[in-house]
Amino acid sequence: MADWVKGYTGYRQQDQGDRKVAHKKVAKTMGKVMALAWLLGAMLLLGGCQNREKERQELRLLGISQLDSGDYEGAVASFEEALKKTSSGIVGEFELDILKYRAEAEYGAGDYQAAAYTYEILLQVDEALPEYQTRACLLSAMAGQTDKALELYGKLHQAQPDSPDTAQTLLLLGQLLTEQGRLEEAMELYRQAVDGGVKSGEIYNRMGLCQMEAGDYDGALQYLELGVQTGDVTVMDKLLRNEAAVCEKKLDFARALSILEQYAAAYGATPEIQKEIDFLKTRQ
Repeated sequence: MADWVKGYTGYRQQDQGDRKVAHKKVAKTMGKVMALAWLLGAMLLLGGCQNREKERQELRLLGISQLDSGDYEGAVASFEEALKKTSSGIVGEFELDILKYRAEAEYGAGDYQAAAYTYEILLQVDEALPEYQTRACLLSAMAGQTDKALELYGKLHQAQPDSPDTAQTLLLLGQLLTEQGRLEEAMELYRQAVDGGVKSGEIYNRMGLCQMEAGDYDGALQYLELGVQTGDVTVMDKLLRNEAAVCEKKLDFARALSILEQYAAAYGATPEIQKEIDFLKTRQ
C-alpha cells in the first residue's frame, strides 16, 4: 500500500475516533442541558402552583372579610375569583368551602336565585345533605321560583319528612302558593302534611285561611276549630282571631263576640280588638 494511502487511512481512522469522542461530549452536554431545562420547568411549575395556591387562599380570606363586613357583592366576586384559580377542574375541600361561603354571600346580597343554584351545585358535588336540600328549596321559593321549589320540596319531604326544616319549608311554600292564588295546590301540600302526621296548630290555621280566601267559610271554620283543639299555644291567638273573623263573615255575631272575649281574657284587648268587641255587642 502506498505510503500516502496508509497515511490517509490512518488520518481517517483518527478523525472518526475524534468525531466519536466529540459526539459523546455533545450528547453528554445536551443531556445535561435537557436535564437542567426539565428541572427548571419543574421549578417554574412548582412555583406557579405555589403562587396560585397563595392567591386562592388570599382571595378566600378577602371574601370572608367582605362577608363579615356586609360587602356581600364584593365577597361573591372574591369567591368567584378563588374558584377560577382552580386549574384541575376537580371539586375538592377548598372548592366546597368556597361554594358554601359564596352561597351565604349571595343570600346576603339578596340574590336568592343564585344562592339556590349554588346549593344545587353542592347537592351534586358533595353529599346530598338535607341542609343543602332545605336551603335550595327555601331560596327557590324566596326567589319566586315556586315550581322549582315544589320539585325540591318533594325530594326534601322524601328524605326527611319529620324534620322541623321540612315543616318550615312547607309553610313558606304554602304561603307563597296562597299569595299566588294557587289555593288548591297549597291545600294539597297541607293535606299531605296532615296525612303524614303533622297536625300542628299552624298547619290548620293555614288551611283555614286558604278556605277563607276561597270563600268556603264552613270549611275554614272546621280547620280553625281543629287548630284550636291541638292546644298549640304558639298560634292560639291567631287561631282565635281568625275563627272570630270567619264567624263574623258567616254573620254569627254572637259566636264571634264570645271568641273575641275569650281572646281578650287570654291575651289582653288591644284598641283594635276592643273596637271589634264593642261593634259585635251592637249586633246582639
